[in-house]
Amino acid sequence: MRQWSGLAYAQGTAGAGAACRAVRRRRRLPDGVVLADVMAEAVDEVGRLAGEDGAVLAAAAVDTSRWELLHFSLWEHPAPTARGDVFQVLHLSAPGRDALPEGRQW
Repeated sequence: MRQWSGLAYAQGTAGAGAACRAVRRRRRLPDGVVLADVMAEAVDEVGRLAGEDGAVLAAAAVDTSRWELLHFSLWEHPAPTARGDVFQVLHLSAPGRDALPEGRQW
Protein backbone atom coordinates (compact mmCIF):
# COMPACT_ATOMS: atom_id res chain seq x y z
CA MET A 1 0.00 0.00 0.00
CA ARG A 2 1.33 3.45 -0.95
CA GLN A 3 0.57 6.47 1.14
CA TRP A 4 1.83 10.00 0.75
CA SER A 5 1.59 12.32 3.72
CA GLY A 6 1.29 15.92 2.56
CA LEU A 7 3.79 18.39 3.98
CA ALA A 8 3.17 21.65 2.12
CA TYR A 9 1.33 23.22 -0.82
CA ALA A 10 1.66 26.62 -2.49
CA GLN A 11 0.14 28.35 -5.51
CA GLY A 12 2.83 29.51 -7.89
CA THR A 13 3.48 32.87 -9.50
CA ALA A 14 1.55 31.60 -12.54
CA GLY A 15 -1.22 30.01 -10.48
CA ALA A 16 -3.91 30.60 -13.10
CA GLY A 17 -1.67 29.45 -15.95
CA ALA A 18 -2.06 26.22 -17.88
CA ALA A 19 0.52 23.64 -16.84
CA CYS A 20 2.58 22.14 -19.68
CA ARG A 21 5.35 20.52 -17.59
CA ALA A 22 5.46 18.69 -14.27
CA VAL A 23 8.59 17.99 -12.22
CA ARG A 24 8.92 15.28 -9.59
CA ARG A 25 12.00 15.06 -7.38
CA ARG A 26 12.46 12.14 -5.02
CA ARG A 27 15.01 11.89 -2.21
CA ARG A 28 15.43 8.91 0.09
CA LEU A 29 15.43 9.85 3.76
CA PRO A 30 18.45 8.28 5.44
CA ASP A 31 18.25 6.61 8.84
CA GLY A 32 18.86 8.91 11.76
CA VAL A 33 17.83 12.21 10.16
CA VAL A 34 16.08 14.77 12.33
CA LEU A 35 12.65 14.63 10.72
CA ALA A 36 11.55 18.05 11.96
CA ASP A 37 14.53 19.64 10.18
CA VAL A 38 13.91 17.72 6.94
CA MET A 39 10.23 18.65 6.95
CA ALA A 40 10.99 22.33 7.61
CA GLU A 41 13.44 22.34 4.68
CA ALA A 42 10.78 20.70 2.47
CA VAL A 43 8.27 23.43 3.35
CA ASP A 44 10.86 26.11 2.53
CA GLU A 45 11.58 24.44 -0.82
CA VAL A 46 7.87 24.46 -1.72
CA GLY A 47 7.82 28.22 -1.13
CA ARG A 48 10.97 28.71 -3.19
CA LEU A 49 9.63 26.63 -6.10
CA ALA A 50 6.25 28.40 -6.06
CA GLY A 51 8.04 31.74 -6.24
CA GLU A 52 9.92 30.85 -9.42
CA ASP A 53 8.82 32.45 -12.69
CA GLY A 54 6.27 30.25 -14.45
CA ALA A 55 5.43 28.01 -11.49
CA VAL A 56 1.76 27.01 -11.39
CA LEU A 57 2.01 25.22 -8.04
CA ALA A 58 4.41 23.33 -5.79
CA ALA A 59 3.89 20.65 -3.17
CA ALA A 60 5.88 18.31 -0.95
CA ALA A 61 4.99 14.97 0.58
CA VAL A 62 6.57 11.95 2.26
CA ASP A 63 6.12 8.52 0.69
CA THR A 64 5.87 6.46 3.87
CA SER A 65 6.13 3.12 2.03
CA ARG A 66 9.54 4.01 0.56
CA TRP A 67 10.62 6.59 3.14
CA GLU A 68 11.20 9.21 0.44
CA LEU A 69 10.68 12.96 0.37
CA LEU A 70 8.89 14.08 -2.81
CA HIS A 71 8.58 17.50 -4.36
CA PHE A 72 6.06 18.12 -7.14
CA SER A 73 5.76 21.26 -9.23
CA LEU A 74 3.74 22.29 -12.28
CA TRP A 75 5.03 24.82 -14.81
CA GLU A 76 3.39 26.91 -17.52
CA HIS A 77 6.49 26.90 -19.76
CA PRO A 78 8.48 24.03 -21.31
CA ALA A 79 11.75 24.77 -19.47
CA PRO A 80 11.10 24.49 -15.70
CA THR A 81 13.87 25.53 -13.34
CA ALA A 82 13.14 22.77 -10.81
CA ARG A 83 15.45 19.75 -10.61
CA GLY A 84 14.00 16.27 -11.06
CA ASP A 85 12.12 14.09 -13.51
CA VAL A 86 10.30 16.26 -16.06
CA PHE A 87 6.99 15.18 -17.57
CA GLN A 88 4.83 16.74 -20.27
CA VAL A 89 1.36 17.66 -19.02
CA LEU A 90 -1.28 16.93 -21.64
CA HIS A 91 -4.31 17.57 -19.44
CA LEU A 92 -4.73 18.70 -15.84
CA SER A 93 -7.86 17.87 -13.93
CA ALA A 94 -7.83 19.68 -10.60
CA PRO A 95 -11.28 19.71 -8.98
CA GLY A 96 -11.09 21.34 -5.57
CA ARG A 97 -7.60 22.74 -6.11
CA ASP A 98 -8.81 26.21 -5.08
CA ALA A 99 -9.87 24.74 -1.71
CA LEU A 100 -6.43 23.34 -0.86
CA PRO A 101 -4.93 25.13 2.14
CA GLU A 102 -1.59 26.74 1.42
CA GLY A 103 1.49 26.37 3.56
CA ARG A 104 2.55 23.70 5.99
CA GLN A 105 0.15 20.77 6.24
CA TRP A 106 1.17 19.14 9.51
